Amino acid sequence: MAWGIRGVIEGFYGPPWSWDARIDLARSCAGRGMTHYIYAPKDDPLHRERWREPYPAEALAGFDRLIADGGLTVGFALSPGLSIDAGSPDDRAALAAKVAPMLERGIRLIVLALDDLPPRPGLGEDHAALTRWLYDWLDGRATLALVPTEYTGTGGSTPYLDALAGLPAEVAIGWTGPSVVNDRITADDARRRGDALGGRPPLLWDNWPVNDAVMVDRLFLGPLRGRDPGLAEVCSGYLANPMVQQRANALPLASVAAFLRGADPAVAWEAEADRRELRVLAEACDGAVPAALVAEVVAGAPTGTLSAWLDAAVHCGAPGLEDEVGPWLDQVHSEARLGRSAVRLLEAMDDGDVTAAHEQGLAIAFTWPAVRRAPVSVLGPRCGFRPVLGQDDAGRWLLRPEALDDDDNAVDRLVRFALARLAGA
Repeated sequence: MAWGIRGVIEGFYGPPWSWDARIDLARSCAGRGMTHYIYAPKDDPLHRERWREPYPAEALAGFDRLIADGGLTVGFALSPGLSIDAGSPDDRAALAAKVAPMLERGIRLIVLALDDLPPRPGLGEDHAALTRWLYDWLDGRATLALVPTEYTGTGGSTPYLDALAGLPAEVAIGWTGPSVVNDRITADDARRRGDALGGRPPLLWDNWPVNDAVMVDRLFLGPLRGRDPGLAEVCSGYLANPMVQQRANALPLASVAAFLRGADPAVAWEAEADRRELRVLAEACDGAVPAALVAEVVAGAPTGTLSAWLDAAVHCGAPGLEDEVGPWLDQVHSEARLGRSAVRLLEAMDDGDVTAAHEQGLAIAFTWPAVRRAPVSVLGPRCGFRPVLGQDDAGRWLLRPEALDDDDNAVDRLVRFALARLAGA
């Protein structure tokens, strides 16, 4: 595999992790063959809004601990955004003053994050000038990467991207794939992006399993899917953006690490899920397994396999994650109980016991509305939104149909099927 960087970037919106949490996650990732951790929490005010302010001593001590104990190469990202004047000597001096203490601590990867900014004419030229200045100022003391404002898509060149084409070849340029969040990323996608960057292989910032912003109702605990192994040959590196819930990342990141090693992500995920006794909870939060089991029943299969899975889900736990995933665990139990009522209705119909079937129907009628109105989503979304967004040639956002996950809950489908059968009796 040709990945130059194989790591994670703490780049989500939401409460930043503690230093203990970062070290714990870094050690886990290092043990699975990953190489990098990048510090980039969007809601750290000293990373973004108040970027000119120096980090206090306790934060610098946290960086020291992470570098010494995490087992990964540590990168530092800074996001000066709209408040920096690319040509201002004072702002450049402030940027250098913010980066210098990180170089003193041994950090050798600096990320200039200029993402999530409104487009405007000349922005590319300003960002190119600032990036080139920082590259020259670093003078080989650290590698520099840029997260540009136009960081997604597979189209051709744009005025903004054209302005970046002249940057030194050593500067990696971040890219999230065809969209901000993706179900699938191919090597051809990356090649097209590389062509738009003047032949520069993109640094893939994969927004998975992240669950921030409009995705806070979900836990992405399933395995990595839809990533082409050929990406390793056409990207300069891979960074997974993890979930806000630090410890819950163990399952999806085990899958990511396997992908980066050239192993089977699903097999690695299954082994980790079974080792941690989290298989059923993870399957419920992921949704694919219960959806497939319900589809089989709707197509005429016996209910036994689905019934057994629902029984396990009613009683599943979350060893070691209880304080992080409590609302989702409770919702899995509620959804599974509702699903069992639907199965019992179907079984009563199969037995010709219409009275028992109606009793289950009444039980469903009294519980289904509350289950549907829960603030968290498991077993598939009811009305979910993911930022499956593209950008046009001017950097403006484009909403894609896949952004809306509508009416895709396995229990809802099972309940509707059971009630329809009862109504037709």
